[in-house]
Amino acid sequence: MNVKDKLLSIGEMSKLTGTGIKALRHYDKIGVLKPAFVDQDTGYRYYRFSQTHIVELIRFAVELDIPLKELTQYVDEQGSLDFRGFVARGSAVVRNKMKTLERALRFFDFFDNKLALQKEYKLEQIYTRKMPQKIFHTVPYGESFDGADKHEIAKLFLDMPYDENYEGNSGWVEYGFMSEHTAKGVSRYIFVEATQSMILDNPIFERKIIPAGKYYCRQNNVNQVEKAAEIFDDYLAGKEGFIAIETEVYFCNNINNPVNELRVIASGGVV
Repeated sequence: MNVKDKLLSIGEMSKLTGTGIKALRHYDKIGVLKPAFVDQDTGYRYYRFSQTHIVELIRFAVELDIPLKELTQYVDEQGSLDFRGFVARGSAVVRNKMKTLERALRFFDFFDNKLALQKEYKLEQIYTRKMPQKIFHTVPYGESFDGADKHEIAKLFLDMPYDENYEGNSGWVEYGFMSEHTAKGVSRYIFVEATQSMILDNPIFERKIIPAGKYYCRQNNVNQVEKAAEIFDDYLAGKEGFIAIETEVYFCNNINNPVNELRVIASGGVV
C-alpha cells in the first residue's frame, strides 16, 4: 500500500479542520506543523489524522494572540511538538484572558448600574437608595467645595501603588467629595473608594468606613455638596449630624459635563 493512502492530503486536512491550505503551508514553513510526508515528485503535503489535534492547538494559539513564531520553541529538531509545554503556555494565556474578561464584565456592569439611574430618576428629583457599607481612602480638603475640581482627585490615584487586582486603577470605583457634619463643625474630604484588594496603609490617606443604610439622593449637573443641608433639610431636621457624598454617576453625551449624585445619611442612619 502506498504511504500516501494512509495519510490525509493537504486539501483533506483543510476540509477536516476548517483551516485554509495557505495557512497549513505557512505552518509548515515556520516549522510548527511539518507534514508527515511530502511527495518529492509533486511537492504535495500529506498529514496523519493525529495531526488534526496540532492544527486545533495552533488555531487556539492564533485566537489567543500567541505569536506563531513563539510556538517554534516547542518543536524539536525532529518536528515533534512538546505538548505539555505548549498546553501549559496556552492555559496560562487563557487564564489571564479570563481574568481580563471578568474585569471587563464588572466594568460594564458598574457603568450599566450608573446609567440605569438616568432612566429611573430625573435631575433634582429626591429619591432613596439602599447602599452597602463602603470604605473610602480620604484626604482632608479645605473650608469649602465651591469651585472644587475633580481633577484634584487624580492625585489620590497617583499616590496609590499599582495593583492589577485593584479596580481603582481604572478609575471606575467611586470617587468624589465627602463632608461630615457634626455639632463641632464640618470636615471635608476628597475620596476614592477602596476595594478589599487595596486597603492602603499609607499616612497620606485617612481610611473611613461609610455606613450601609438608606440614603437620600439627588442628581445634579453641577457641584451641590455644599448645599446638602439645604437640599435635604426636610429629611435631616432634628438629626445631630450627617454625611454628604457627591460622586459622578454617568456622563450622558458630554464627558465634560457629567451628572453627579448627591447622597446624605444622618448619623445613626436615615429612618
